[in-house]
Amino acid sequence: MNYSIENGYEYKRISFPNQIGNNSFNAQDDAIQQYAREHNIKIIGSYEDVAKSGTSVIHRPGYQKMMNDLEKHPEVKYIIVHNLDRLHRNAREQLNMIYELKAKGIGILTTSGLNTLDEDCMSDILDEAADAEKYSRRLSKETMKGLKVNAEKMLHNGGTPPYGYVVGPDKKLYIDLAKEPAVKAIFEKYAAGLSYDKIIEWLDDNGYKTAKGETFGKTSIKSILENEKYCGNYFWNKRSGKDFRCMRNSHKLKDESERYHVIGGVPAIVSEELFNKVQERLSDNKSKIRNHNGKNFYPMNGKIFCSKCGKPLKGKVQYSKTNKNGEPVKQYKFSCDCFTPKTVNEKYLDDMIAYGLRECIFSPVNIEELLQRLNVYSEAQNEAIDLQITLLNAEKADVEKRRKNLMDVVARGESIPSIITEISSMDEQIEKINHRIEEYEASKKVFTSDDLCFIKGMFTDYVREECNETTLAFLDDTVDRVEISDTVDVKLKKNIKVDRDTKKIFTE
Repeated sequence: MNYSIENGYEYKRISFPNQIGNNSFNAQDDAIQQYAREHNIKIIGSYEDVAKSGTSVIHRPGYQKMMNDLEKHPEVKYIIVHNLDRLHRNAREQLNMIYELKAKGIGILTTSGLNTLDEDCMSDILDEAADAEKYSRRLSKETMKGLKVNAEKMLHNGGTPPYGYVVGPDKKLYIDLAKEPAVKAIFEKYAAGLSYDKIIEWLDDNGYKTAKGETFGKTSIKSILENEKYCGNYFWNKRSGKDFRCMRNSHKLKDESERYHVIGGVPAIVSEELFNKVQERLSDNKSKIRNHNGKNFYPMNGKIFCSKCGKPLKGKVQYSKTNKNGEPVKQYKFSCDCFTPKTVNEKYLDDMIAYGLRECIFSPVNIEELLQRLNVYSEAQNEAIDLQITLLNAEKADVEKRRKNLMDVVARGESIPSIITEISSMDEQIEKINHRIEEYEASKKVFTSDDLCFIKGMFTDYVREECNETTLAFLDDTVDRVEISDTVDVKLKKNIKVDRDTKKIFTE
């Protein structure tokens, strides 16, 4: 082939990290550069993907950038690759790309001589695309065989181990003692009703970071709570694989016959009872959040009943003109087949529930038990704090030992500037560790009656204003039903009733 000088891009890809150090990448580049020189093509852009699969382009940044740049640079007429399988190992994706680029006058060239703009090459291109997909499928099957063998031995099957575990020399999972308290705290706090935000706040305060050294997010907390390895169950091949479009539905499970699931196959960090309690709360919150309807969401949905016939009331939100401050007043308009109850002011209904709960929970008869429970919880937190302090003291001892060794060198008269700089850096490090230890010591807590008074004072505003998974779970656990007719009656669980007259007693 003889071309006038044309502009082109080169694209290279290797599938596995261990290919970085061998000649695979360089061989592709050398062959492409030589081909370009021989065919009068000026390479004006080079793109590559390292350790990326050829079956999908979703996670290939080099490929994605090349395709975006093609849109911006119509002067580019060719993409040069070593083989077509560097672009795709999926025949359908390969042919779609070829025809889309062909319609724009852009050809794909291989160093073996294939040209997608040349109709005489199409039969060879089809054969190569099919061979690439066959190879990918054979490789996938062979890889799966090896992974199945590992699964039968309950070995870690690649990737980053779950937070709180490390992979031993025998490729089995072992508990990471430094991170174990964080995992336990995540499960215990969520089961106790704390929100993701509060759990993340605790993890931040106690110096815990993700495996990548980053602050925990809600997604990472949720993935921990849903992972049954933490209660000791080994599993593999649980989620469905990619479909014919190379798309994956991570929520779809494989048939049980294809999964590996061994009870007790992994060292447990939390009990099965605690894990199951967490799963129940996760499931409950999913259904509640699914019913969340923006501004018109009300946390008592499903608990509002007609006091005459006992059937659930249908409700809708409406707004009165304004209150005395000129603000619109939100009200609930309930209806029933047997009669039409009066509209209920949102604040009044929320007050009935919040005041009633507050006085029942913080009644004098409960104070002693509340303090006891809070301090049991606090004791668990203090134990986790003590562990962090122990780890920090060990870290400080190590730094101090290394500092002493350097000071001995200085004492012998070898006062090298770099050693002095290192000692100064260690002094700063020790100061920071001491500061963190002081913060941890200060964060230890023993609850008193004054703390309960403060919590009680914050309670009603929190319940009325917050609408998160914590308050949703709390209201679900404490409020049995709300009956509405001409009056509003709130029935708490264990048959505690809060009516209009009772509410007057609660109001301060």
